[in-house]
Amino acid sequence: MPGEFHEILVKLIQDEPESVAWMLGLAGGRSDARCVTAESRSGAVGSPGLTERRADGVVRLRFDDDTEQIVICEVQNAWSEDKYFRLPGYMARAFEDYRVPVVLLMLCPSDSLAKRFGRGVEVGPGSTMAVAVVGPADMPDLTPGANVPTAAAAVAAAVMSREPKGVPNDLFVSTLDAWLGTLEPGRAADYAMYLLTTLAKEPAILLEALMKTDARLYHSEYTEQLLAKGRELGIDEGALRHSRAILLRVLEAEGPVSDERREQIESCSDLTRLDAWITEHIRTAKG
Repeated sequence: MPGEFHEILVKLIQDEPESVAWMLGLAGGRSDARCVTAESRSGAVGSPGLTERRADGVVRLRFDDDTEQIVICEVQNAWSEDKYFRLPGYMARAFEDYRVPVVLLMLCPSDSLAKRFGRGVEVGPGSTMAVAVVGPADMPDLTPGANVPTAAAAVAAAVMSREPKGVPNDLFVSTLDAWLGTLEPGRAADYAMYLLTTLAKEPAILLEALMKTDARLYHSEYTEQLLAKGRELGIDEGALRHSRAILLRVLEAEGPVSDERREQIESCSDLTRLDAWITEHIRTAKG
């Protein structure tokens, strides 16, 4: 789903800002110097106003020639006129705040969207603000010898591609699984949760099957997270059913309950609201 695509890439940028230098390279960024440090910065960008504008990520890169660069990262699921006209404000604000060169990096789930943003932003006669873009076609196929420097980069390549372009699905998934196995298990399990909803159907099925083997530490962590979530949902659902039943019994003691009111109660998933209704009617009954 689009939301998952956005969330996992934003998390990757926050977790490993070093991956931004690699993605910028895929978009045709600097090749004359090597990035030596990458640090996340505040996401507040854009023109000052009543509504604060926040980028998906702001990363400060430092290169081995002692130069620096600010990269504003935006993960964009679809074309947005509002975002298009907002981008120059992002650039101007960051340039003013950091006083170093600024690059805007757009990560797009489709090559057509990447191409559209890649045309830049026309800000005046003969003046176009450049935008560095990365789409699925810019990502390398995920294989053991692929040009991916970190686990975050490998996950990004998988998310952007969704399925392999020129390699078998099983090789693509086994390579992704190996990269995930290099991460702290809890973090890898979090990424796996997102991956299963963003990968194409066959790679997702293969990855899920691999994780059931418990061959890597993060496999067990993923299973534990699923069990914990199930227990949590079970407790919540049980409490909801109990509160709905109590409220209906209280109301039925006062007289017939209308179909509309009964449906309102049965469809309510807010435990606090149900408890408040119960308390209200008990107090009313006591006078």
